[in-house]
Amino acid sequence: MHIETDFFGTVQIEESEIITFASEVPGFPEARRFILLPFGEGIPFWSFQSIDQAECAFVVTNPFWIDPEYVFELPESAKEQLGIQDTAQVAVYTTVTLRERFEESTTNLRAPFVMETKRRQAKQVILDETYSNRHVIGSLTEVGGR
Repeated sequence: MHIETDFFGTVQIEESEIITFASEVPGFPEARRFILLPFGEGIPFWSFQSIDQAECAFVVTNPFWIDPEYVFELPESAKEQLGIQDTAQVAVYTTVTLRERFEESTTNLRAPFVMETKRRQAKQVILDETYSNRHVIGSLTEVGGR
């Protein structure tokens, strides 16, 4: 299947790669199906691209690469909604705001995207104020590097 993307133009994807949101992404009620598109090998960022709205795309990263101490308890309602039975079947991504000076770029640790990886169901979860919505990334430039 071919889709239009914000960052990459037209790309071909497999339907098995589609991630479906179990509830609305705040601010984007029409965007329910997404795909993760890597920016390149060894680069720790992806485009979280809506299939339903080409102009809706988020730069995301794995928050555990930014903050190895990042931990939160997923609400039971979210676990039920996503069908999560095993934490090994969970992937977490956070949105990134890129700045002119990369070291000043931030990620939103307060509102991660949580995905159940078998059924590919996702949800944005809003956490309490333990984490910042503008956590500075610093010098992270490749997977596992800081």
